[in-house]
Amino acid sequence: MAILYWLHLPEETDVLTQGYVGVASDLTKRLRSHKHRFKTLWDRIVVKQLLVSTKEYCLFIEEKLRPSRGIGWNSSSGGLHNNRMCGYDNPNKDKFGEQAPNFIGWYITPLGQFDRPEDAARLHNCALTTITRRCKGRIVNGKFLPPKEGYAFKQKVVG
Repeated sequence: MAILYWLHLPEETDVLTQGYVGVASDLTKRLRSHKHRFKTLWDRIVVKQLLVSTKEYCLFIEEKLRPSRGIGWNSSSGGLHNNRMCGYDNPNKDKFGEQAPNFIGWYITPLGQFDRPEDAARLHNCALTTITRRCKGRIVNGKFLPPKEGYAFKQKVVG
């Protein structure tokens, strides 16, 4: 579920041309980020929930209320998140490991070979950065420390 909301000043009455219209799955969390952006006005801002529905429908209505850039306080058109593709439209959504377009290689550890350092870290019960350092090595004080024994990184061959 998502919430379509309108932030505005008390004297503003037109949702089509004034204030800020947005969509959030967690309105409290989203309002905290708005509080930083609108800090000089925050004491006076009125928060009004316009609609509670599916994310897709809320984005659809937001696009109707903010069809182009620069309407009210919105800097981008509605339905878009900073002009990026929404998750359900993104052809790479839910692609991880070797299927992901940004796949760079395999992390080899004593417990196996992994497409993602996140998977290796979970199995080894350590941080992602620990797996990356153990497999790829690192530079400390200008000196390269090689990968830990039993760990390696096998880079994807492009071609």
